[in-house]
Amino acid sequence: MLPDFPEIKVKVLDAINRSMRMQIKQDPLFSQINEEFHFEGNRMLSRTDGEMVDSSEYKEFKNDFTVKTEDIISKGPAAFIEGLQGTAEEMKKQKAKLLFEKINEGVKKTGNTFSADGRPLNKEDFLKAFVKIQIDFEEDGSPILPTIVMHPQAMAKMKKELETWESDTGFNRRYEEIIAKKKKEWDDRESNRKLVD
Repeated sequence: MLPDFPEIKVKVLDAINRSMRMQIKQDPLFSQINEEFHFEGNRMLSRTDGEMVDSSEYKEFKNDFTVKTEDIISKGPAAFIEGLQGTAEEMKKQKAKLLFEKINEGVKKTGNTFSADGRPLNKEDFLKAFVKIQIDFEEDGSPILPTIVMHPQAMAKMKKELETWESDTGFNRRYEEIIAKKKKEWDDRESNRKLVD
C-alpha cells in the first residue's frame, strides 16, 4: 500500500483553489464582482434597494481535473498548469451562466427589462435602456458607469456605433441630461441612507 500524505494534499488542494480563483478573477467580467465566502449553510438571502428579499440555494460548480502520468513525465509541472487553465475556463463559463440567469430573474421580477426586439441597438434604444439603470457616483461626482456585456462580434460593431454617437450633439445633450437626473437620484439615495452605529 502506498503512503498517504494528508497535510501535503490539503496544501496542494489549497494552492489549486487559489490559482483557479485568481485566474477567474482576471476575467474582465468577474474582476468587477466582489466575492463573499460562506462556510456553512445551504442558502443565502439577498435584499434589493427596494427591500425585495430573494432566497437562493448555493450552486455547485465543478469540473473533472485529470492529469495523465505520461503528461507529467513529458511536460512536468506544465501538465498541471494546463489542466488548471482548462478547469478555470470551465468554471468561468458555469459562473457566467448562473450570473446571467440570476440577472434575468431579477429584472423579470422588477419589470426592469428592455428589448431591442432582435434589431441592432441604436441611439434611442441605448438611451431608453440607460434610463432604467441605477447609477452610483464617485465622491468627486463622476458616474460609475455600468459594464456592457456583449458577444465580441456585436461589441466590435457597437464600438463603431458609439464613435458616431459621440459626435452627435443631440445624443450627447440627452445623455448628459440622463446623467444629471441619475446624479440627483443618487444624491437622494445617499441622503436617505440609514447609517449603522
